[in-house]
Formats: sequence, structure tokens, C-alpha cells
Amino acid sequence: MRKDDPNQVDVLKIILVYLFALSPFFGLIYFLFLVPKKRNISNSAILKDFSFGNIASRLLVYGEITLVAVIVIVPVIYIFGLAFSNISSSIPNTIWPKEPNLKALYYLFDETNFPKWYMNTLMIALVNMFVGTILITGAAYVFARFNFKGKKAGLLSILVLQAFPSFMGLIAMYVLFWTFGLLGKPLALSILYIGGSIPGNLWLIKGFLTQIPKDLDESAMIDGANKIQIFTKIILPLSVPILTFVAVSMFMGPWMDYMLPGYLLNYYPANAGPNYDVTQQWTLAVGLFKFINDPQYMHYSAFAMGALLVGIPITVLYMVFQKYLIEGIMAGATKG
Repeated sequence: MRKDDPNQVDVLKIILVYLFALSPFFGLIYFLFLVPKKRNISNSAILKDFSFGNIASRLLVYGEITLVAVIVIVPVIYIFGLAFSNISSSIPNTIWPKEPNLKALYYLFDETNFPKWYMNTLMIALVNMFVGTILITGAAYVFARFNFKGKKAGLLSILVLQAFPSFMGLIAMYVLFWTFGLLGKPLALSILYIGGSIPGNLWLIKGFLTQIPKDLDESAMIDGANKIQIFTKIILPLSVPILTFVAVSMFMGPWMDYMLPGYLLNYYPANAGPNYDVTQQWTLAVGLFKFINDPQYMHYSAFAMGALLVGIPITVLYMVFQKYLIEGIMAGATKG
């Protein structure tokens, strides 16, 4: 192929430009001909409602939707193609490889500590999700249902803490981890993630619980239920949407975080021998970053394959808990 011949990337760019330019035309055809047939409306009736302003606004909206869809979908397709291409330290200029293969997958599992990174990250995320959700839910219930001295000051303090980004305390975190011998230990990161997730999630759950009528508590107490029974049999079942949203959010928090693991897990103990492998302590974000940053590990196809595998747990969580996540988002937006 000559140098002046267009490659697949150039052809794709041309196609995308034409699709975006023609998207308003496709939208007009859809609303003038397909919508009336689906709703059993005559063309004359639908045309009466279509002023120039309505048509222009609809074309603008659907044109933007088309553009956003292209921007989102094309990188995903490219990542899929890159994941099934040959192992290389250079980026291919084609969207899809001529001979797809699984060399990148074999490289991840045979030549790197990717399985260990995956387990480290999964362990941190699960501990953060379960332990953090339990602790935050209990604290939110106390703030929402009980009156005690220092309640307002406590809530205000938690709210103020939310205003400070986590990287402001990196030096203090490093010193604390070094003092207690926690540097280089992946599970210890859960302490930081749980602590960092308390302010925002506590306010979110507390706001939801406040909207649950206290009459339910009083009715249950008349029937002989104690505080624990009220919490477990009344409050928790009613709070499933917001708790699911918080739990999934707490799982995603450490899943692809790079800053804390990259800073606290690249640690060589004083008694480490020449064969000490620091990569055993890495998480997915730290390990995958090496594939595109460190010349010693640079393999773009391995990075793409790892990115696909990283997305599996998040995709499964969203598919399984989609209903509760939507309800939790709506609850967090309207309550509190």
C-alpha cells in the first residue's frame, strides 16, 4: 500500500463526518414518517404540530445524541480491536486487526502478575463495599433517628471533611502506614477508602432515612419491636435502593483508583531480598498503567485486554442492580 493511500482510520473519520452531517436528515425522516405509523397518526396531523422551531430543536437534540454516541462507541470498538491484536509496544493505525488473536490475554496471565493484581483489587473493593456500607448505614441511622448532644456539630464536621480532596493527606497517610507497618499491604488500603467514603455517603443515606415516617417506628414499638428489630425489619428493607447505590459506588471507588495504591504499595521493606517482587502488591490500576508508561512493560494490546477484563465486574453489577441503582439515584437527587 502506498503512503498516500488512506488507511482504515482515515476512512472511518470520513464516514463519521458524513454520519454526523446527515443525522439531522435521518431524524427528520424518523419523525415525519416512522413516528406517525407507530402511533397511528396521520401525516397531516403530525405536520401541524411540526413548526420550524420544533423541527430545529429535535434535529439539534438528536444530532447531539448521535455525536455523543459516536464519541462513546468508537473508542470502545478501538479498544476491542487493540485487545485482540498482536503484542506490540506501538499503537496500530487500524480499528480492527487483520488476524484477531488472544496473545494479549495469554501474555497477561503468563508473563505478568495480572491475576494477583485482579485479586488484590477485588479484595479491596469487596471489603470497602461490605464493611463500609454496614458502618455508614449504622451511623446514618443514628443521625437520622436519634437526638443527642453534638449531633449538629458532628454532621457539620462530616460535611466539612467532604470539602477536602484525599490527596491533601497523602503525606500523613504515608507516615501513618509506615508507622504501623502497613506500607505495601493492599488490604490496608480499605481503611483509607472506607474513611474517605463516609462523609458523602453518610449524608446521602441519612437524608433518605429522614424521609421514612417515624410513625412506622412507633407502630413497631407498640407491637413489641425493639430498636434493632425496627432497623433490620423496617428501615433496611425500605432503604434497599439507596443502600444498593451506595454499595456499588463504594465498590467502584477503589476499583480503578491509581493515586493511593501507586503511592502506598510501591514499597520495598528494609529486609527485602534481591528476589522481592513489588509487583505482587499492585492493584489493577497500577499494573495496567505500567503497560502504557514504563518502557520495560509497554504493551498496548495487553493494556486494552486488561481494560476489557477490568470492566467485567462493573458491567455485571450495573446489569444485576440496574433497577435499584436508578431508584437510588432518584432518591439521592430528591431526598435529603
